[in-house]
Amino acid sequence: MRAGRVLPVVPGRLAAAVALLLVGTVADVWSTYLAISTGEFVEGSPVGRTFITWLGPLRGMLLTKAIGMVVIGIPVAVAGGSRRLVAAVMCAGVGAISLLAAVRNLLLVAGYLG
Repeated sequence: MRAGRVLPVVPGRLAAAVALLLVGTVADVWSTYLAISTGEFVEGSPVGRTFITWLGPLRGMLLTKAIGMVVIGIPVAVAGGSRRLVAAVMCAGVGAISLLAAVRNLLLVAGYLG
């Protein structure tokens, strides 16, 4: 392993991170629409709330995820991470946060939160 690299990012890990991003995004969008349809949805992020108000649910959520990827990726890039590592961390980070948001939405709909 070369100096400065925390973990080697092999193509399989990058593919897994992209898959996590896609699954998390679809789950978040689906559960958000479900929560909106039942009247239980409350956007937790003020930034996300603003974008959803301006652009509508789908485009607002996608823009929020893109901005989240930048916010997650910048420190990794500044710390000297390779492009592949930055991409993997960005995708995995936003994917994981999206899955957590989907779980939160489902708990709201089920009546366990709020």
